[in-house]
Amino acid sequence: MHKTRGISDVVLALPESATHGTAAKLAALNRQLAPGEQIIDLSIGALDTPADPRIDQGVIEFIRSRSAVVHAFAPVRGFPFLRESIAARAARLHGIDYDPDTEILVTPGGVKGSISVAFHALLNRGDEVVVPVPNWPHYADMVRLHDATPRTVPVPAEDGLTAPALRTALSDRTKIVVLGDCVNPTGKVYSTGELTALAQVLAEHNTRREERGEPPVHVLFDTPYEAHVLGERARTFAAIDVPLADGSRCSMRPWTTWVTGPGKTYGMHGDRIGYLCGPADIVEAAARAQVNLTSFASTYGQIATHIALQPELDQVATDRARAARANLEAMLRELQAVPSLGVRRPQGGYFLFVDLSAYADAYRGHGHVTAERFLLAEARVATICGSHFAGGEAMDHWVRINCGRDGALLTEAGTRIRNALARLES
Repeated sequence: MHKTRGISDVVLALPESATHGTAAKLAALNRQLAPGEQIIDLSIGALDTPADPRIDQGVIEFIRSRSAVVHAFAPVRGFPFLRESIAARAARLHGIDYDPDTEILVTPGGVKGSISVAFHALLNRGDEVVVPVPNWPHYADMVRLHDATPRTVPVPAEDGLTAPALRTALSDRTKIVVLGDCVNPTGKVYSTGELTALAQVLAEHNTRREERGEPPVHVLFDTPYEAHVLGERARTFAAIDVPLADGSRCSMRPWTTWVTGPGKTYGMHGDRIGYLCGPADIVEAAARAQVNLTSFASTYGQIATHIALQPELDQVATDRARAARANLEAMLRELQAVPSLGVRRPQGGYFLFVDLSAYADAYRGHGHVTAERFLLAEARVATICGSHFAGGEAMDHWVRINCGRDGALLTEAGTRIRNALARLES
């Protein structure tokens, strides 16, 4: 039926989103259940902590004083005052300077919008994008939408992408390598040493490409969870340089496009603002794509983001991250009390990526083919199946748990999970 209707083959091949629509499905299920029996949603990756009220108040005051700006066309690259705030925040957080006029682009659609226009700017048909997995599932889907090919590289959660693995994954068709500083779902946080080792591989590879007159491999450095790195913060990838054989040094900055946004940091998911910082020619190309796709980001969201990025709200971002991490630690203690459960403390973020493989045969015997379905049916806890983050049957027995929820809710969820597993063991 779909074929005769002429719908795109690429779109038809895309899997259903693991998160969007989940809340509505769970609400429909919960309407059929008593209050104490309702499903606890630990799937979608938002925090329960609301956005700081100063952000709302600032938007209200802006509308009152400058309503004509709010309702007029905005610059494609974003309001100049917002781009200046982004540059200042990058300097405070990472010690790197970006030119607000030429090296920053504000995008609609959150960080996903920034990734999309970066792919539009860089990818040609047949290019390859190296994506270490487990990782956010939409990278591969978005690569395919751009007529390119995802090259997924399985990596251990604690190591992430290593220099040897990157060297093996690179080919003549590679155009982009996807990296980040707090990986969803594993919480992997790269150290400066690890990033430097990756940079060395890219520098050697791109030097050879330059000698042959070929375009370089670029890095998409995606950091929506940048505020949720509470330990020592590594140098951001664009700030790294490495030595070459001839004694010169090679900077990663000309090849790095950094994307992030206020959603996970300030609780501004619905504002749908993202931004990318990078080389002026990449930003120019991304802006050229954006003006033909979506024009510019919502003026309301841009104003809210400008307010959120002011220095006086930096502590808000840190406090939100610490509260989420405390909740994660509480849930971790609940689950580590189960000896057969595979659960490790992530280096950053507020997700737990949990291995239930030891229980797979038992819950399969009760008709549950994945850990996600077992927990939903027997513990009444909604999670996200590991297979969404990496292929392979083994990932069916992993789940991602969002610990950014209310503490009491997490305690109840932990108790339910432990009780469901105890019933399996008995």
